[in-house]
Amino acid sequence: MAMDESFLKSLEAFAGRGNYREVVLNAISKICTDVKLGGVRSCLAIGPGDGWYEIEFLKHCEANISKFIGVEPDRDSAELLRTSLRSSLPGVESQVFESKIQNWEGPGASVDLIIMFQVFYHIEAGERQELLKKVHDSWLVSGGYVATSSVSKGATCRIYENLGYPEPSWEEIEADYLKAGFTKHCEQKLHFSTDYTGPGEDLLPFFQQRFKDRIITLAELREAMKGPPSEGKVDEFHMMAVFRSTN
Repeated sequence: MAMDESFLKSLEAFAGRGNYREVVLNAISKICTDVKLGGVRSCLAIGPGDGWYEIEFLKHCEANISKFIGVEPDRDSAELLRTSLRSSLPGVESQVFESKIQNWEGPGASVDLIIMFQVFYHIEAGERQELLKKVHDSWLVSGGYVATSSVSKGATCRIYENLGYPEPSWEEIEADYLKAGFTKHCEQKLHFSTDYTGPGEDLLPFFQQRFKDRIITLAELREAMKGPPSEGKVDEFHMMAVFRSTN
């Protein structure tokens, strides 16, 4: 499904139902006490949307970047990313490619840091392993870092499963990183809450994004949300980690 302005509005509506941003900033602050990125000069962000989380990560970890590359398949998000980079990282050379990562040829010269926040829901297991191997062997400098985050468990994961889209577990993703040759540098567990009281049409594009060959109705979404731990204000658990290349 091609994302559009309705998806961006739905993403905003979803974010407004919880405290995810606050929890992410707290996790980034803790990670950046262990990860010193002052020597990082170049960054590749995969699927960054408007870039808010990636830019906050770079700022908190005091990365002294001079080059930023973004690969974002959604046109509206890519435009917002370009605007965010101009205002938040002035003086940094930036490029934004509107492409799926599976179709992108790579950064050319290896980069010091790659950020992949919440992207593995859109990549099949075999493609995930192939991508991480490519990142480790070709796109990242020796000793470079990858910052990543993904769902661990919680209500949103259960809703997707009820709709017929099981999400990859954190354990599967971590195992693929290790198999590709990375070592885990540090991690933080993200515990936040989302309030699914009275789900409406505004949430549909957020859940629809996973499905390319069927349309999710509001009735289906409400049915998928029935029963614990989906109804009302619920707990969510994600993981954020930094891996390092062992080349």
